[in-house]
Amino acid sequence: MNRKRRKPQKKHIYIIVFLIVIVVAVLSYMIKSDKKLNTFESLVKDTVVGVQKVFYLPIKNFSTMIDDFFSLRDVLEENKILKSNVEKIESLEAENIELKQEISKIKEELDIEHVLSEYDYLNATVVNRNSLYWYNNLTIDKGSHNGIEEGMVVINSTGLIGKIVNVSTFSSDVKLITTNDTNNKISVTITNGTNNLTGLINAYSYDDGYLKVEGISNTKTVNVGDLVYTSGLGGVFPSGILIGKVESIVTDVYDLSKIINVKPSANFDDINYVTVLKRTDQQ
Repeated sequence: MNRKRRKPQKKHIYIIVFLIVIVVAVLSYMIKSDKKLNTFESLVKDTVVGVQKVFYLPIKNFSTMIDDFFSLRDVLEENKILKSNVEKIESLEAENIELKQEISKIKEELDIEHVLSEYDYLNATVVNRNSLYWYNNLTIDKGSHNGIEEGMVVINSTGLIGKIVNVSTFSSDVKLITTNDTNNKISVTITNGTNNLTGLINAYSYDDGYLKVEGISNTKTVNVGDLVYTSGLGGVFPSGILIGKVESIVTDVYDLSKIINVKPSANFDDINYVTVLKRTDQQ
C-alpha cells in the first residue's frame, strides 16, 4: 500500500508567508531607501527594477489598450448620437420645406402677401406723442438710418399698434390703429377655434375704447371673448397679429347691420416701447 503524503502543517505555511513578507519588505527598503548601497544591494535593486520594467511595459500597454477601448466605445456612442441628430435635422429641414410650401399655398388662396415668420424685429422707444392727437400718432426714435421705411408694421408685446407713415433719418411717425382716418381700414379675422370670419375695422370709439368691426353678415357665430387678428388681406399688415377680443355685439344706428366692439389688447393710453416689423427681404 502506498503511504499517504502528509499535508504541510499550518505553522510551516505561516513561516513561508512570514519569510515572503520579510523579503518583500527588505527589497522595498533597499529600492526606496536613499542610503548608500553596497554591491550586493545594488545588484538586487537593479534586478528588481529590471524585472519591474519587464512586467510594467506590457501592463502599461494593456492598460492603454483598455483605455483606448473605452474611449473608442464613447466615440462610437457619440457618433450614434450625432448621426441621430443629423437625421433629425434632415427630417426638420424636410418638414420646414413642406411648411413653406403650405404657407405659400395658403397665402395664394387667401391673397395674403406676407406672414409674421417673414419678418425681423426692431425695437424702438416712443419719444413724442401729441396730446391733441393722442389716439392718432406717435413718434419713435428709429428712422431710415436704422432701416425703417414707410408702411412698416408696428406692434408691442400685447398686440398691433399701427404702421409707419413718415420717416426721417433718426425718427419715424406711427399712425395708430385707433385713428379715425377713413383710409385706415384694417382687415381682421375673428376666430373662436371653429369659425374664422373676416371683417373691417372702420372706427374707434374714444368714449368706451372699442374698435368697431363691421362687414360680418353672420354674427351669430361670433361670441364675446373671441380673438381678433389681422387677416393679412390687403397686403398692409401680415396675418396673425393679435388686435384684441370681442367685447360686445350691437346694432348700428339704422338698425340694419351689426357692429362688433373689440377691446384692443394693447393699452393705447400707455405706450412706451414698440417693435417695428422689417421684412426679411428688405435687409
